[in-house]
Amino acid sequence: MDHNEYITYLKHQYFHEIRSLQSVNDVISAFQKTIDIIETGLSESEAIFLKMTALNYINAHNNGLIKPNLDNLNFVPYEIVRNEKSDHYYNLMREATSDDERIIVIIESQLNEITSNCQELKVDLIIERGIDTFHVNQETPEFFTYLMLFDN
Repeated sequence: MDHNEYITYLKHQYFHEIRSLQSVNDVISAFQKTIDIIETGLSESEAIFLKMTALNYINAHNNGLIKPNLDNLNFVPYEIVRNEKSDHYYNLMREATSDDERIIVIIESQLNEITSNCQELKVDLIIERGIDTFHVNQETPEFFTYLMLFDN
């Protein structure tokens, strides 16, 4: 399938799945209806993940209206409680890590950013968060990247 065929396929297959952009707090609330999520502190290794995430956000938003730096970002970490509701994510994560590693979600509401140390959950969070209608209407690369998340 060539590029144009793939683009047509994505739009046809997943356009009805598109969600309007919502806040990261709304995403957390939506996920709390299906899995147990609690606000938490971070272990030493998770703090390293947070620091790398913070640096990525600073670089990604360097040209935005908000000039983020490590002092003005407010990260809130959440833990996905390990139980039958979250088994799917923990089983996927277990293939790549040790059995005692926990899944965390980190939000930064000022930048409306959300991430997780579990790749599959991160994709689900981004899908749930949605996309700005500008990207949909203009069919920007961000729009097609968003559609490709459904195709995983």
